[in-house]
Amino acid sequence: MFNKILTVCIGNICRSPSAERILQSLMPSKQISSAGLGALVDKGIEENAAKLLTDNNYNAENHKARQVSTEIITNADLILVMEKKHQQVLMQKYPSASGKIMLLGKWNSDEDIPDPYRKSTEAFEHAYKQIEINSKAWAQKLT
Repeated sequence: MFNKILTVCIGNICRSPSAERILQSLMPSKQISSAGLGALVDKGIEENAAKLLTDNNYNAENHKARQVSTEIITNADLILVMEKKHQQVLMQKYPSASGKIMLLGKWNSDEDIPDPYRKSTEAFEHAYKQIEINSKAWAQKLT
C-alpha cells in the first residue's frame, strides 16, 4: 500500500511542493512530503508557485525545502518525480528504491513536467496545470 508518498524535483520550491500540497488535498489520509535533488534548503515555496496554489484553494504555507536523503527515500512507499532525468538520478543513487520511483506524469504518456523556476508566469501556469492533472490521475489510482 502506498501510504507514504514523496514528490521530488530539483530545488524543492516549485514543482515538488506544489505536487505535495495538491496530493495532500486529494488524499488527506496519506502522508505526503517533498524533497529536492539540489534543494534550496529551508526556502519556502517560490512566489509564483505559491500564488497558483493559493488561487486554486491549496495550502502554500509553512513549506521548508529539504534535500533528498537515504532516510527520506527509504521511508517513502512511492516516489513521484517530475522528469525522467530525476528518475534516473535517484535510481542510480538509490538502486534499492528503483521499483518505487515513478514519474508524476506516468498516467499521461510519461510526460515530464518542465522546471518553471526563474521563468515566465506562463511557464509556472503550464507546470501547475500539468502537476494538478497528473496529481489527480495518481489520486484516482491510489484511492
